[in-house]
Amino acid sequence: MKPGVHLRDEDLLGPLLREQEEHLRACASCAGRASNQEQIRAAVRGMAREAPVPVAAATLLTEAAASSRLLRRWVALLAAVTISVAVAVVWATHRPRGPLPAPLVDELALDHLHYERKVEAAQVKGDEASISAWFAGKLGFSPHLGSIEATTVEGAKPCRIAGQWTALVWLDRAGHWLSLFTMPQQTADRRGCASAQGVRVCASPDPRGGARVLVGDLPEGEMLRLVDESLE
Repeated sequence: MKPGVHLRDEDLLGPLLREQEEHLRACASCAGRASNQEQIRAAVRGMAREAPVPVAAATLLTEAAASSRLLRRWVALLAAVTISVAVAVVWATHRPRGPLPAPLVDELALDHLHYERKVEAAQVKGDEASISAWFAGKLGFSPHLGSIEATTVEGAKPCRIAGQWTALVWLDRAGHWLSLFTMPQQTADRRGCASAQGVRVCASPDPRGGARVLVGDLPEGEMLRLVDESLE
């Protein structure tokens, strides 16, 4: 090496060339730097592989991990709720419709419950033929009332349903109170039942026009059969 030129720090990191070793023996400054670097490397090699983590740092790490787990749980819960809401919306959109609009089903059920066993509210009593004739003079239409097996006619009256006059006949079948509505307007688009206010509301289009609706607490199949009998 040229006189007056010292070794660089990076020259002291790797194996030394012969002329560099000779320079170190002659240059106290470079020899001192080389000795310092060797001491530093020895100290680093002697350090523990795993240094103890301070208590405060460990606490922060534990809380961060717990927060991360809690966040993941909230995200999973939110996803589950979102899916449930989506399923409910799809079901509400595509579920089979009842034979009558929901507000009309509620109105018929409430009317049935309001007059249940209040025979004194009847405006006409008698058999099916006499009741049908009375409605013809009262409402301007004569509801066809077929004979329903094992039922007793308790009375009848006109009532307003969905803003229109309807013929209402009360029936008793083995202790079960039934309300039979003959509606002049076509309100039932198909034969079927719906539930409201704890009772069944079963309807069928009337071949003569309008709709026939039976409200009560009998099984669905029996209710529909009675509706059919009332139309015969």
